Amino acid sequence: MNLQTMSLHELYETRKENLDKAEQLVKKAESERRDFTPTERTEYERQMSTLPQLNDAIAERRERNTIEKLFGSNGIPLWVHDPAAAAQESRLNKHQKPMSTEYNEAFLAFLRSGGKQASSELSAGFDPLFGGYALPSLPGMSAALYEGSGSAGGFAVSVPTEPQIVPLALPDLGVRSVATVLATQTDVKIPSQSTFSTAGIKAESGSSQNQFTESNPTLAQFTLTAYMTGLTHTVSWELLQDVSLFQQFAINDLLNAIDILEDGFFVNGTGTNQPQGLIGNVGTGTGSAYAVESTGAYLLQSVLDVQGTLKASYFANAGFLMNRATATAIRKAQQQGNLFTPVWTRENGRDYLHGFPVTYSQNMPNLPTATTAGVTPILFGSFKDGFIIGDRGGTGTFVKILDQPLATSGQTILLGYKRVDSRVRRSEAIQGISISHP
Repeated sequence: MNLQTMSLHELYETRKENLDKAEQLVKKAESERRDFTPTERTEYERQMSTLPQLNDAIAERRERNTIEKLFGSNGIPLWVHDPAAAAQESRLNKHQKPMSTEYNEAFLAFLRSGGKQASSELSAGFDPLFGGYALPSLPGMSAALYEGSGSAGGFAVSVPTEPQIVPLALPDLGVRSVATVLATQTDVKIPSQSTFSTAGIKAESGSSQNQFTESNPTLAQFTLTAYMTGLTHTVSWELLQDVSLFQQFAINDLLNAIDILEDGFFVNGTGTNQPQGLIGNVGTGTGSAYAVESTGAYLLQSVLDVQGTLKASYFANAGFLMNRATATAIRKAQQQGNLFTPVWTRENGRDYLHGFPVTYSQNMPNLPTATTAGVTPILFGSFKDGFIIGDRGGTGTFVKILDQPLATSGQTILLGYKRVDSRVRRSEAIQGISISHP
């Protein structure tokens, strides 16, 4: 690598490549939580050893570059905005060479690219002794034209807009992922057992006939129906034609809005003219409310005690449901408690509490911050067994593009809808933790 024959642009690129290679070696070792291997250490030192020489060569080349001497530290030509340089403008003009139109255009392209775009037309003005290119005579330069004022130049400045709209991140909507989901075509009647039969002791039949006790289970039934949810966007044809990605953005927003709505019903729905939610319809779990105090000891105790309220048959699919603020409070309490064995762990990108997976929903109640009792911010149990969601006509949100109703106005309606219902089908499969504020 002969630094003397390399252009300033090539020196910059070589330095960037060496730094990138060194950084990749460091990131790989950090991600694997280990030190460099001998081969990696040798390669890292080789890449870094060239940096002092490259820095010196870049500094020397910049010092003798005749074009950079005509620019300020902000990259603006001194003869345009610098009053001190304006006094020397006449002397600069004497050294400006009349060049061809091709050279002038190539020189301007060189300036706009920050020195990265150098075409063959610039060879006519190249300085072989000190580097750089001859400053051509550019008529019409005037400090009276500038971008900051509309009429003085700003109206001619193109301001492109990136067509890809940066979307909002979806909140935590985890209830659907842990529930049982059915695709329904009609209302579905779902029977369930309310009580066990009662067995008893029968005396031996001899001279008399002793009968077994008659006892039958009690059954119940609920209906899984479908409630229509959805919304529309009305978009002009001009916008759809001019912004190619806007239709996809609008459709994604429809889908997200419906997902956000339904998760709220899955947690807090009343079940009357809307889906039924979990809160208030599952097992009481730990019963009396735990107080939230500064150390969080009762909070840690509650997530352990609730496990004793769940029947063993539900443990195979059991997990916790809460919002992230509650999860943070539990992790903070674990840290303050300085537990020998942490109860909160994370494996392969999934959070676990006492070895049970944790699912998040933004709609789960927050821990109380005032004198409040009966708040249920944490649920524990088998949501597959205890909660059912019915999607009418198949799982998923339906989207229709209606271009006829408002055609005379030049508008298109984007319609998203879903028919859905949810019910707690076995309350004992899910147990709650009640929290109060002292």
